[in-house]
Amino acid sequence: MPPSQRKRAADYRFDLVVCCLFLLHAAVASAWPSAQSGAGSIKGRVVDARTGAGLEDVLVSVEDGGPSTVTDSTGTFQLDRVTSGVRHLYVSVIGYILVRRDVRVVAGAAVELTIPLSEGTGTYTETVTVTADRFRQTEPGVATQQVLGSADIQNLRGVLADDPLRAVQVLPGVATTDDLRSEFSVRGSDFAHMGFTVDGFSTPHLLHTVRAVEDKSGAGSVAMINSDILDDVTLLNGGYAQHSGDRTGAEVDFRLREGSRERRQARVAVSGTNASLVAEGPLGRVHRGSWLLSARQSYLQLLIERMYPDEQGIDFSFTDAQAKLVYDVTPSQRAELTLIGGRSKLHEQDPDTADFFTGRNASAIAILSWRLTTSRGVLTARSLTALNKYSNVTTDDVTLDRGHDTQAAVRADASVRLSATVQLDAGAQAEQIGQTRMRQRFSAGRYRPVNDFSGDGVRSGGFAAVRWTAGPIALLPGARADHWSVTGETTGSPWLQAEWKIVPSLAVRGGAGIYRQFPDFEQTIGALAAADPRAQRAAQYDLGIEKRIGDSLRWQVTVYDREEDGFFRRPASETRLVNGRVVRGSATAEYRQTVEGYARGVELLVQRKSTRGVSGWLSYSFARSHYTDTASHESYWGDLDQRHTVNLYLFYRLSDRTSVSAKVRAGSNVPAPGYYTQRGGDHFVSGVRNDLRLPRYSRVDLRGNRTFNWSRKRLTLFVEVMNVLNRDNVRFNPPGINSSTQRASGIFERMIPIVPSAGMLIEF
Repeated sequence: MPPSQRKRAADYRFDLVVCCLFLLHAAVASAWPSAQSGAGSIKGRVVDARTGAGLEDVLVSVEDGGPSTVTDSTGTFQLDRVTSGVRHLYVSVIGYILVRRDVRVVAGAAVELTIPLSEGTGTYTETVTVTADRFRQTEPGVATQQVLGSADIQNLRGVLADDPLRAVQVLPGVATTDDLRSEFSVRGSDFAHMGFTVDGFSTPHLLHTVRAVEDKSGAGSVAMINSDILDDVTLLNGGYAQHSGDRTGAEVDFRLREGSRERRQARVAVSGTNASLVAEGPLGRVHRGSWLLSARQSYLQLLIERMYPDEQGIDFSFTDAQAKLVYDVTPSQRAELTLIGGRSKLHEQDPDTADFFTGRNASAIAILSWRLTTSRGVLTARSLTALNKYSNVTTDDVTLDRGHDTQAAVRADASVRLSATVQLDAGAQAEQIGQTRMRQRFSAGRYRPVNDFSGDGVRSGGFAAVRWTAGPIALLPGARADHWSVTGETTGSPWLQAEWKIVPSLAVRGGAGIYRQFPDFEQTIGALAAADPRAQRAAQYDLGIEKRIGDSLRWQVTVYDREEDGFFRRPASETRLVNGRVVRGSATAEYRQTVEGYARGVELLVQRKSTRGVSGWLSYSFARSHYTDTASHESYWGDLDQRHTVNLYLFYRLSDRTSVSAKVRAGSNVPAPGYYTQRGGDHFVSGVRNDLRLPRYSRVDLRGNRTFNWSRKRLTLFVEVMNVLNRDNVRFNPPGINSSTQRASGIFERMIPIVPSAGMLIEF
């Protein structure tokens, strides 16, 4: 090859090498920032764990000064330039749990995630339950039912009271006009005729209150369950399947959540009336179970001193604790233990009045359950042990009331899918109940016994129900039988429920059934017992229509009728006017099972439930409850006959850190129970029962929530104003009566004025 050609070939090779080196340098240079910094990216979606809907404006951040962002309207997010390695990802939005995820980031790669968030105080789970129905229904075929999730419970319980039953008071169809009590009525039925269950087991003694005092209106009460450990609360207004029985009114079910299986965590809360701690975490190295522990201590006396500055010597306090252990024995078997305990004390002291006393109340409840899940159905076995003790002692150490209750129960339930269209549910229960009572009152210069007894008995029963579906139609017939050894009575209670989905967005539900409730010990034995007592009976009829508008809006209309028979009263215990003379009520008056009557009405509901915009409901109820004493032929409106009831709840999330809510409760109010009338501006004893009504009740509460995130913790501040319009709502107070003038004085007692309060919650 000539020298010139060799030179040109060498130059060509040189140019080729330089070009390759240049291209290689360019490629390395383009990749060098990522390789040098070891950065990757994280992207994905944040969704509601129950519905699968995307959550907007959720804060997603990487610990230790890493990048952060908020999700868009579909719940989507992306974080760029995240340092490689195991990174701690924090996800926070008000109204949902605080989540920490450990994410392994690879340099130059993108990690894709779906992060489900549980509302309120739930725990983190990898599972996403996707359902088109945002409005949960726990009992198919029930015309009127409401499920309160954890987030709504937090907003409705009240910063001051911190009481889940106060949240139930705002539900559609619920009426209450006493700011100081947890109790409420549904369709004119009182608290004593409602069924209360915890994790599916009928459970007594769930209130901090003063027991065995006739003047119940003059006392107060708070639920014995910390709201922070509840998964949800379900209210069945009427016409439900009788899995537990022995109640003629509505049913309320509390479902405690299980602890976190991901990691140990804690929540410390300070409210207007108490401070609480919730701790939880996984069990075992492979996290086959979880533990949950909660404790509360009240300082309610600070509120009482502010509300009633002129009252001296009033002190109410309570302490309670709850625990839940869950363990997966096998993939198909689970064991659970639920513990609830608490005690309360009311101390009132007046050296001039022997009626003032120290009242103590203490309860303990334990529920042990085992569940087997198969491809065909579920088998559950449970046991319950409950104890309650109370005493009321005067300032001179005289015991006015003393009581002791024990309960031991076992039950088994099975749900079996017989075919694609037929499901069978059945269960049986037996419980041993014991009760001791002593009551005495001061009369004619000395203490005289009112009642003193001790008794025990066995209540047993079982039910069977079938669910048959054929396309848009479902029929749910069932029946239960019960026996009460104290009276020797056996009862039967059939029911039938039906549902017809005319179109996917329009459904009609209806039901009819017989509901029975055995008499209490005091109505059966002792000095006040009725003659030949039997089970009280109520026939319930419901018919409702529900219309869905999109995925997040619905309206309901329900009409109902409840016919009652064989209910108890003590007519001689009430002071009244007879032939122009005041006849005072007797503390030793006996029960008479002579009351029959009805409760009828219509319930209207408009509800929106969405992860964006305004959520909540507006409900209106019109009701009439009327009773007749078949022995005396006396007719009167029911003690809880509230004709018009309006309940409103609105919630709006302003950002990932801020939310506001409002609740309104208003009603035409109930009668002042007893024989009273009004002439001019004064009140007098009369001969007509429940003729006088309390003034209209209305209360507006406003609440704001704000979160602050730092490191691995989250602080939430709550600000609430109760009775923001400062309305002078009153409750009934047994009056002083002048026999000569027939005047009744002090019949109304003013309740909570406008009260601002604040609280905080720390999660870590």
